Amino acid sequence: MALSPTGPLERAVEAARAEEPDDWQSVSDSVKQKIRATITPSRPVVVVEGDGTTDQDAHGSRTYVASRVLRGALRDVLRERPDLTAERIDLTIGDDDRLTQVEVDIVCAYGTVLTAAAEEARLAVESVAVALLGAGTRPVVDVTVSDVVVGDPRRT
Repeated sequence: MALSPTGPLERAVEAARAEEPDDWQSVSDSVKQKIRATITPSRPVVVVEGDGTTDQDAHGSRTYVASRVLRGALRDVLRERPDLTAERIDLTIGDDDRLTQVEVDIVCAYGTVLTAAAEEARLAVESVAVALLGAGTRPVVDVTVSDVVVGDPRRT
Protein backbone atom coordinates (compact mmCIF):
# COMPACT_ATOMS: atom_id res chain seq x y z
CA MET A 1 0.00 0.00 0.00
CA ALA A 2 1.51 3.32 -1.09
CA LEU A 3 1.23 6.27 1.22
CA SER A 4 0.32 9.61 -0.24
CA PRO A 5 2.59 12.54 0.64
CA THR A 6 1.14 14.62 3.45
CA GLY A 7 3.62 17.42 4.19
CA PRO A 8 4.69 20.24 1.88
CA LEU A 9 8.22 18.85 1.54
CA GLU A 10 6.98 15.39 0.59
CA ARG A 11 4.54 16.90 -1.95
CA ALA A 12 7.32 19.04 -3.45
CA VAL A 13 9.60 16.00 -3.76
CA GLU A 14 6.83 14.03 -5.44
CA ALA A 15 6.12 16.89 -7.87
CA ALA A 16 9.80 17.26 -8.75
CA ARG A 17 10.16 13.52 -9.33
CA ALA A 18 7.02 13.42 -11.47
CA GLU A 19 8.17 16.24 -13.75
CA GLU A 20 11.78 15.12 -14.20
CA PRO A 21 12.94 18.39 -15.77
CA ASP A 22 15.67 18.16 -18.38
CA ASP A 23 17.85 20.55 -16.43
CA TRP A 24 17.41 18.67 -13.14
CA GLN A 25 21.12 18.90 -12.29
CA SER A 26 21.12 22.70 -12.56
CA VAL A 27 17.91 22.88 -10.49
CA SER A 28 19.45 20.61 -7.87
CA ASP A 29 22.69 22.61 -7.78
CA SER A 30 20.76 25.88 -7.47
CA VAL A 31 18.70 24.56 -4.55
CA LYS A 32 21.80 23.26 -2.78
CA GLN A 33 23.59 26.58 -3.26
CA LYS A 34 20.66 28.50 -1.78
CA ILE A 35 20.46 26.18 1.21
CA ARG A 36 24.18 26.53 1.88
CA ALA A 37 23.86 30.33 1.70
CA THR A 38 21.20 30.35 4.43
CA ILE A 39 23.36 28.52 6.96
CA THR A 40 25.11 30.88 9.32
CA PRO A 41 28.88 30.49 9.26
CA SER A 42 30.35 29.28 12.51
CA ARG A 43 33.67 29.57 14.29
CA PRO A 44 35.06 27.39 17.04
CA VAL A 45 35.11 29.00 20.48
CA VAL A 46 37.49 27.46 23.02
CA VAL A 47 36.37 26.35 26.47
CA VAL A 48 38.33 28.15 29.20
CA GLU A 49 38.82 26.68 32.67
CA GLY A 50 38.43 28.76 35.81
CA ASP A 51 42.19 29.23 36.04
CA GLY A 52 42.30 30.65 32.50
CA THR A 53 43.79 27.60 30.81
CA THR A 54 42.35 26.08 27.68
CA ASP A 55 44.21 22.77 27.74
CA GLN A 56 42.04 19.93 29.00
CA ASP A 57 44.86 17.48 29.67
CA ALA A 58 48.63 17.05 29.65
CA HIS A 59 48.56 16.45 25.88
CA GLY A 60 47.14 19.89 25.15
CA SER A 61 43.69 18.69 24.12
CA ARG A 62 41.09 21.45 23.90
CA THR A 63 37.33 21.55 23.79
CA TYR A 64 35.50 23.86 21.42
CA VAL A 65 31.90 24.97 21.04
CA ALA A 66 30.63 26.18 17.66
CA SER A 67 29.67 29.85 17.68
CA ARG A 68 26.40 28.82 16.02
CA VAL A 69 25.58 26.66 19.07
CA LEU A 70 26.48 29.49 21.44
CA ARG A 71 24.40 32.02 19.50
CA GLY A 72 21.42 29.63 19.49
CA ALA A 73 21.68 29.08 23.25
CA LEU A 74 21.85 32.83 23.81
CA ARG A 75 18.82 33.41 21.60
CA ASP A 76 16.91 30.71 23.51
CA VAL A 77 17.68 32.15 26.94
CA LEU A 78 16.68 35.62 25.78
CA ARG A 79 13.29 34.29 24.64
CA GLU A 80 12.42 32.93 28.10
CA ARG A 81 10.96 36.24 29.25
CA PRO A 82 7.67 37.03 27.52
CA ASP A 83 8.51 40.73 27.31
CA LEU A 84 11.81 40.64 25.43
CA THR A 85 13.68 38.88 22.66
CA ALA A 86 17.01 39.22 20.90
CA GLU A 87 17.03 41.08 17.62
CA ARG A 88 20.78 40.79 17.03
CA ILE A 89 23.56 38.80 18.68
CA ASP A 90 27.14 39.51 17.63
CA LEU A 91 30.06 37.53 19.00
CA THR A 92 33.66 38.70 18.98
CA ILE A 93 36.11 35.82 19.02
CA GLY A 94 39.80 36.56 19.43
CA ASP A 95 42.66 35.08 17.42
CA ASP A 96 43.15 32.63 20.30
CA ASP A 97 39.55 31.37 19.80
CA ARG A 98 38.37 32.88 23.11
CA LEU A 99 35.05 34.70 23.28
CA THR A 100 35.92 38.30 24.11
CA GLN A 101 32.67 40.21 23.59
CA VAL A 102 28.96 39.69 23.08
CA GLU A 103 26.80 42.50 21.72
CA VAL A 104 23.05 42.02 21.95
CA ASP A 105 20.20 44.19 20.70
CA ILE A 106 16.90 43.34 22.38
CA VAL A 107 13.32 44.22 21.58
CA CYS A 108 11.03 44.73 24.56
CA ALA A 109 7.29 44.92 25.02
CA TYR A 110 5.78 48.30 25.80
CA GLY A 111 5.61 48.75 29.58
CA THR A 112 8.77 46.76 30.31
CA VAL A 113 11.24 48.38 32.68
CA LEU A 114 13.99 48.68 30.11
CA THR A 115 17.01 49.05 32.40
CA ALA A 116 15.97 45.98 34.42
CA ALA A 117 15.29 43.98 31.25
CA ALA A 118 18.68 44.90 29.78
CA GLU A 119 20.46 43.96 33.01
CA GLU A 120 18.62 40.65 33.23
CA ALA A 121 19.50 39.94 29.60
CA ARG A 122 23.16 40.76 30.30
CA LEU A 123 23.25 38.40 33.28
CA ALA A 124 21.55 35.66 31.26
CA VAL A 125 24.11 36.04 28.45
CA GLU A 126 26.99 35.85 30.93
CA SER A 127 25.47 32.76 32.56
CA VAL A 128 25.08 30.91 29.25
CA ALA A 129 28.60 31.85 28.14
CA VAL A 130 30.07 30.46 31.38
CA ALA A 131 27.89 27.33 31.25
CA LEU A 132 28.92 26.50 27.68
CA LEU A 133 32.46 27.85 27.56
CA GLY A 134 33.75 27.33 31.08
CA ALA A 135 34.27 29.35 34.24
CA GLY A 136 37.22 31.21 32.75
CA THR A 137 35.09 32.75 30.01
CA ARG A 138 34.31 36.34 30.93
CA PRO A 139 33.37 38.28 27.80
CA VAL A 140 32.33 41.89 27.83
CA VAL A 141 28.54 41.85 27.37
CA ASP A 142 26.82 44.90 25.90
CA VAL A 143 23.02 44.91 25.75
CA THR A 144 21.12 47.61 23.89
CA VAL A 145 17.36 48.03 23.75
CA SER A 146 16.82 48.64 20.05
CA ASP A 147 13.02 48.71 19.91
CA VAL A 148 9.85 48.68 22.00
CA VAL A 149 6.71 47.08 20.58
CA VAL A 150 3.11 46.61 21.59
CA GLY A 151 2.40 42.98 22.48
CA ASP A 152 4.72 40.01 22.48
CA PRO A 153 8.08 40.99 20.95
CA ARG A 154 8.79 37.33 20.18
CA ARG A 155 6.07 37.46 17.53
CA THR A 156 7.34 40.50 15.63
